[in-house]
Amino acid sequence: MSKKKQQLIEIALNLFMNEGFHATGIDRIVEVSGISKTTLYRHFESKEILIRDALLVFSQRQQAGWQRDDYQLLSAEQLMLARFDELEALVKSQHFSGCIFLNASGEYPDEDNFIHKVAIAHKVASLAETKRRLAFIEDADIEGSHTNLASIIELLYEGLVARLQVQQDLGLITTAKKAVAALLKAKE
Repeated sequence: MSKKKQQLIEIALNLFMNEGFHATGIDRIVEVSGISKTTLYRHFESKEILIRDALLVFSQRQQAGWQRDDYQLLSAEQLMLARFDELEALVKSQHFSGCIFLNASGEYPDEDNFIHKVAIAHKVASLAETKRRLAFIEDADIEGSHTNLASIIELLYEGLVARLQVQQDLGLITTAKKAVAALLKAKE
């Protein structure tokens, strides 16, 4: 990917997260980036293609972050709570504006829309990561008995993200972490 295209994606991501997808027009992206519309359209056929590409980059970045968690060095509970810890750090940093994929699917609600499909794919990847972590903890097949538990933990996480978008109360994260710890303990 060219430097200019990467720069446009980063600027667009920041604007989409802070101002919304529909509220952020091409003129706003051009204004903030300092590049011409011609250059923008040379890299992206449309605003929707820019949104799709920005979401894909953000998803890849998040998934790479999940892979950085060292499964070998973390306890079972630490491994399952690592994503909750990352969310807590994000909220504390004052840079949390909700889930960009939830926001995208809300602004592009048609499930056949390619932007909505990127959001769905990210949520599927998120659940798969939770399953991988549980499989590692239990030394089990990724589609084994923990699939139900992974779905419950993922719902807790997604519900927490949605709630934090409305009310950034760190106590909610503490409550969710306690719930996950209790679920893991009950599974033993």
